[in-house]
Amino acid sequence: MNQTSSEIEKNSITYSNDLAWLNELIEVRFKQHFSNELIDNNSFIPPDLTHDDSKYANWVKKLALNNFERLVVISSLAYEYSSNVFDKFLIKNKGLDKRFTEFGGKLDDKNSRFIPTLETLVFLYYGNEVGSKFHAQRLFNENHVFNRNGVISLSLKTENDSVLSRILSLSEEIIQLLTLGVEFKPDYSTEFPAKLIKTEMNWEDLVLNPVILDEIQNINTWLLHKDEINQSKVLSKKLNKGYKCLFYGPPGTGKTLSTLLIGKKNNKDVYRIDLSQIVSKYVGETEKNLAKIFNIAENKDWVLFFDEAESLFSKRTAVNDSKDKFANQQTAYLLQRLEEYKGLIILATNLKPNIDSAFSRRIQSIINFSMPDLRERKILWTNFLNEMATVDKDTIDRLSKDFKLSGGSIKNVIQFSWLLAKRNGTEISEKIILQGIRRELNKDGKSIDSI
Repeated sequence: MNQTSSEIEKNSITYSNDLAWLNELIEVRFKQHFSNELIDNNSFIPPDLTHDDSKYANWVKKLALNNFERLVVISSLAYEYSSNVFDKFLIKNKGLDKRFTEFGGKLDDKNSRFIPTLETLVFLYYGNEVGSKFHAQRLFNENHVFNRNGVISLSLKTENDSVLSRILSLSEEIIQLLTLGVEFKPDYSTEFPAKLIKTEMNWEDLVLNPVILDEIQNINTWLLHKDEINQSKVLSKKLNKGYKCLFYGPPGTGKTLSTLLIGKKNNKDVYRIDLSQIVSKYVGETEKNLAKIFNIAENKDWVLFFDEAESLFSKRTAVNDSKDKFANQQTAYLLQRLEEYKGLIILATNLKPNIDSAFSRRIQSIINFSMPDLRERKILWTNFLNEMATVDKDTIDRLSKDFKLSGGSIKNVIQFSWLLAKRNGTEISEKIILQGIRRELNKDGKSIDSI
């Protein structure tokens, strides 16, 4: 049995035990409700997880969930995988020829299933105690363990809905953890317009001047100590809970690689936001698309990377028509979400002057990724050619001095040179490298002769 199968087996045992508890709770509550029998208080105690080492059990113990919170979790899971457990709630009040409203819940007319709501769970655990309904709403407080860890979400509010009558759903992340025992990584889609990005490169591959590296070290230090801010009353009053950075400079100067290496060093997932899917010409759609990202990322501690950020964080304009008005509203919404995000956000742009000054005031670190100088170009050429070609030091010195290329451009030259050498059945030579440089310069309308 492989590791994944083992975790699934363990989780299924924990789930089955909690499901049996939910079944017993339903039986006991129905008997009490319809026959006024005394309730055995032991029925309200969920299975002991002390010696259970499944991912499901360890997650419950880590969050220190109380009995009612345990009920919320198993009920949400049961609706997904064992919905028949709620069939008893389909019973009708024969005297009134309708459902028992005290059960709460909703009907899935298409599949004839009963969908539990928070009101259903309050009835199961507390009966008809009015005060318990008030207390149950605390599940949705910002500081509740469910919200801090992105555990559950509420269905969209419809007309005449109360908080208690909305459907509770576990997040995809939690469902995968409690069933498959694996960490959830959302995939890119129209519903989630962001992509997890990684790099095989390491810090020694990043060639930057000491000033930039020093600024990056400040970011690493914040990531290392950021939890101290939330845990200290003094620090949380005086310091921002999130950290925002602006990386600006010409293409190929290391903005994306620096972001990826920051994530790699600090064991944080880096998600690049696809602005082509975010920005919409329709009023309010851009805000909705951004909300999808921020709502999912809020409790994941991801690094959010906005590449080509000028298209989203541009300067506000004077209000001359409705388009200007909505554009400024979009900027205001962005400012709010940036302010609220407690993790690291990195904006990258080639056009720093186009960034709205209101964003700049909320940015803790603004770093200019300038073109590499002569010393840095020598290191870049040496690193890229190492173990790929035998090129002497004089040639590297000459290439570094004659051609002011960025790291990204040098990488493109080396790739072209390798491909051309393969086609010709030769080794990478200075002549081939010069062909690659000519090709790279042509992209910007330049030539070797003009350098």
